[in-house]
Amino acid sequence: LMINSLDLNKYTELYQDFLHPNPNINYQAFLILRKEFEVTFINNLLANLNVEDIYIRRKSILALGRFGEKILKLIVPLYIDTNNTTVKVSCLKTILKVVVNFKLEELTKDEMLVVDLALKDGAAEIILTVISILRQLGTTGRNILMKTCRDKDLLKAKASISALLEMKDHAVDDLFDELLNDESIDPMIKEDILRDKII
Repeated sequence: LMINSLDLNKYTELYQDFLHPNPNINYQAFLILRKEFEVTFINNLLANLNVEDIYIRRKSILALGRFGEKILKLIVPLYIDTNNTTVKVSCLKTILKVVVNFKLEELTKDEMLVVDLALKDGAAEIILTVISILRQLGTTGRNILMKTCRDKDLLKAKASISALLEMKDHAVDDLFDELLNDESIDPMIKEDILRDKII
């Protein structure tokens, strides 16, 4: 999609405003960019998920999160095709924003594939971000967390337990009792559960 030079000047100005620290200027620019230059703007934001500058990355994730489910269709291949941890984390944070902003209870099969891949990843930030997504996904998320809380990776297990502590229901309570009586479960995991029972 080509932009003529007149439009390009307008786009460049609006894009500078979008990066402005003032939230009012930033949001006004966002609204116009979304309305008048949607495709270019989205491509720009997706490319920003790879930049070193954390300020630009964060702003881009927030903006992508406002586009809703259609963004997730673009995020899935981006996640699958990259080996870059920064891009992967940015993709997951974008999914999290969409889930929270649009109160999604379910993800599509393709989106759940990304969740699966993220759970198998070794990077701490990827694990913690994907568990934050699962915590927002109601029963679907809870059922996966009930498995990952038994993981040999202690970070994954502990993060899963703390997510489950926020989603407590009978199934989770029963699981916690089961884990407390399970010899193979790490004492640190049991401590997290017991600390909550005492409070």
